[in-house]
Amino acid sequence: MLGENFYEQVQKKPLFFLIYSIIAIVFFTGITFTFVIPGLQGFKWYFLLIALLIYFVVANIFVGLFKERLSLVFILSLIFSALGMGWSVWLEWGEFSLVEHMNPFVLIGYPCIIAFIILLMFHVSSKFKTKK
Repeated sequence: MLGENFYEQVQKKPLFFLIYSIIAIVFFTGITFTFVIPGLQGFKWYFLLIALLIYFVVANIFVGLFKERLSLVFILSLIFSALGMGWSVWLEWGEFSLVEHMNPFVLIGYPCIIAFIILLMFHVSSKFKTKK
């Protein structure tokens, strides 16, 4: 979806792009954890849009790296989004603003939703890539 030149670059340097996508998932999940959940304290639309843009880039990197491997993309996204969220919770432990985000539904659902979003973007992007 980003262009054939982009996918060629990903295939030339797969380790670099894999590390970039892992770091992007971990850091953006950790950074945006308290800002992208609608209805909770701290929600901002622009953080949600920035996070979706980053996850779109990560999904397209995964299209270049893993062809037709949906389960691998889902598992990687789930593991690293949970790691990023856990990192954020660990760093902010004890802060009053984190109280709303300690709901078990949020703690379990947030990494799953991120993984599904990346998987959906991966699926759509891979369909556009194979049509050309």
